[in-house]
Amino acid sequence: MFIGDVRQIEDLAEGETATPEPDMGYELRTANGDRFELGTVEHLVRRGDMIIARTTAGEEFAVVGRNAHVLVPLSF
Repeated sequence: MFIGDVRQIEDLAEGETATPEPDMGYELRTANGDRFELGTVEHLVRRGDMIIARTTAGEEFAVVGRNAHVLVPLSF
């Protein structure tokens, strides 16, 4: 499954991952639009009622819920 296919939490099964589409990447921004350098998104994973983005820098951020980060597509 690709990241662009994930529209709601139920699109992923518990523990299932979604990766970037070929020739695409994603960065994360805070809800107010601030950009930060923590690598690009390696994959999304569902954990319970949360979807977590794991970056190439090994950091993890929620992309749903309160204080969620925003996925920003990048084309390569």
